Amino acid sequence: MQTGIQGGDLTAVEEPALVTALVAPLVKLRAALGDGTRPGGTALAALAAVAGTVRAAVDAHRGGITPLASSETAAAAVPVLKRTGEEVGALADVAETLAPLVTSAYATRDEAAADLDVLIADFRAQATPLVKAARSQADLDSVVSLAADYVRDGVSVAEAADGRMDALTARITSIDQAGVTVPTGLPLDNDITTQRDRQAGTI
Repeated sequence: MQTGIQGGDLTAVEEPALVTALVAPLVKLRAALGDGTRPGGTALAALAAVAGTVRAAVDAHRGGITPLASSETAAAAVPVLKRTGEEVGALADVAETLAPLVTSAYATRDEAAADLDVLIADFRAQATPLVKAARSQADLDSVVSLAADYVRDGVSVAEAADGRMDALTARITSIDQAGVTVPTGLPLDNDITTQRDRQAGTI
């Protein structure tokens, strides 16, 4: 025997075994949605702040390019630096697009979980007194029929949530994953060190 506390019913009413068995498919659907744990507020705030932080860095990057453009020794690097700034800026666009999609995914899960909690609690509230008052097989058959209706509603809730999740996944997948191009032909740190050593006559 279980109490009606499980599945959202806060009354400590003894639950007949038949009700427990009939509500089990709904309980499994609900369990599949998880406990609803979300990232902490700090993590969500950090994700939301990514776009602004990256754009601030890009603005600083652009400001530094201007004086370089007038320098003969650095002028050749200016096109590369500009392209890098544009690519980093595109990363901010990705973060800005991704954040609301993540929020929507959690909201979809929460709505489906809440709907299933209501279905579970409502079924238990209706089925428990019916089973206790049953005097014939026909009375029990009506409870089984009621359970079938609730399970159909539960499946509809789960399928709708799954459809919304698929749509969100498709949108995330379609986001242009910006990257930063690594220019070819630029000396690495060890190459620069080797050149200096040669100039100094140490190698």
